[in-house]
Amino acid sequence: MKRKTYVMLSFLAISIICFVSCTDGENSWGSNEDFEVDTIVVLNYFDDADFEEELFQKLLLEIGLCSMTPTPQFGPDTLMKPLCSPKNYKFFKYNSSMSWNDGFGLEIRATVDDFPLRRFILFERVDSKLIKMRGFVANLAELHSTPSGYYDLMLLFPDREAGSFVVKFVWNNEDLNYEYASLEAIDGYPVKKERQDSLSNVVLQRLTENNMFF
Repeated sequence: MKRKTYVMLSFLAISIICFVSCTDGENSWGSNEDFEVDTIVVLNYFDDADFEEELFQKLLLEIGLCSMTPTPQFGPDTLMKPLCSPKNYKFFKYNSSMSWNDGFGLEIRATVDDFPLRRFILFERVDSKLIKMRGFVANLAELHSTPSGYYDLMLLFPDREAGSFVVKFVWNNEDLNYEYASLEAIDGYPVKKERQDSLSNVVLQRLTENNMFF
């Protein structure tokens, strides 16, 4: 009971602080006039008839997420494996110089595998095998280029009470993985710099407790 009270109070704090700390709607996060020259805006529609690269289908089959034809995963009475189709999966680069075969980000459409929300997963080839680095219950919103070649990832996490959180993840050269950096926006409204540290900590706890990382 105490834990639930703390979470609700934390969310109330987010709402109040955002009211006085977020910029107004005219400058909401994601508006075209605010984009930087090194920002790639992500159009993650699942409406392509074919994959952009022939390799994508092979990579999906390699990681075992889908099938070329609808087939049971374990037997006739179990869930069917989804189709390896651009209607279900979309590929993104998280490193500008890395080949698709060596690593990629994969966004999965909501309802695939009977999962209600979109997911974004990072894969990297290690010792000739593709492995999952990190997974998020979120969709990719923007990529920001960096000198290292690893893009900063702007991920949009849905939230039942707040609407959504846009969070920045940056590459950590020591851990060789992406790490949580900062909260950038709440329900489309950018967070002022002076409030980012305190709000970022609260939102990180909220996302963790809601199992938005895997």
